[in-house]
Amino acid sequence: MNMAYIRPGGVQQDLPAGSVERIRNDVKEMRKSFKDNATLLVGNSIWMKRMKDVGYLDLAGCTTLGVTGPILRATGMPWDLRKTQPYCGYENYNFDVITNDSADSYGRFLVRVEELEQSLRIIEQCCDKLDALDGAPVMVADKKIAWPAQLALGADGLGNSLNHIREIMGTSMEALIHHFKLVTEGFRVPAGQAYVAVESPRGELGAHVVSDGGTHPYRVHFRDPSFNNLQSTAAMCEGGQVADVIASVASIDPVMGGVDR
Repeated sequence: MNMAYIRPGGVQQDLPAGSVERIRNDVKEMRKSFKDNATLLVGNSIWMKRMKDVGYLDLAGCTTLGVTGPILRATGMPWDLRKTQPYCGYENYNFDVITNDSADSYGRFLVRVEELEQSLRIIEQCCDKLDALDGAPVMVADKKIAWPAQLALGADGLGNSLNHIREIMGTSMEALIHHFKLVTEGFRVPAGQAYVAVESPRGELGAHVVSDGGTHPYRVHFRDPSFNNLQSTAAMCEGGQVADVIASVASIDPVMGGVDR
């Protein structure tokens, strides 16, 4: 899964044959592994001494600093954009928003452990929906937006099908021109701005995009949850020990690439 697979209007190509069944098998293995890890750590006295009452940050602290994700839910606040502001059809999936009221590192750990099972539930429901949609289109029909690739497996690996290449190179000058313009220029977006956020593993991940009516954004700004969440380190560690900084930062689980950006 990478940025070349998901494209405006859909995805690059359908799943390979047998993918859904392999995903179901992987879910079974992950569920077993997750339970083994939970059995090892949940209630473990050594683990609790290192995590319990360490890195405390209550609801007021989270809202003041703009902290979201498991850290916020560990204060008892059931805030999950997939439920509060559904997108991409999440309103059609059954899953629970996991919360805890300890507001410490151990509570965040418990939230994440239980969220693993909720993620597996969502994946299983996705598999059921994919089975029902077998053979359905994976890209919009509007050729003014849809990427003009017709991918197929060949002797040289993955690439455009020979029929598609034959059409744009030999039989349709209009198709070749359109292919060239869409690949090199893109499609025009009406002038305006939009902010869209999703519930990432670490909290609200949002993108603010401004268009001036051209084929490229006039301005783009990302709200990375790790940047906001990491600001809570000082508040979490106030009054604690130096060793508690390790557990506190680990409970934030920041992606430093998003912070540095």
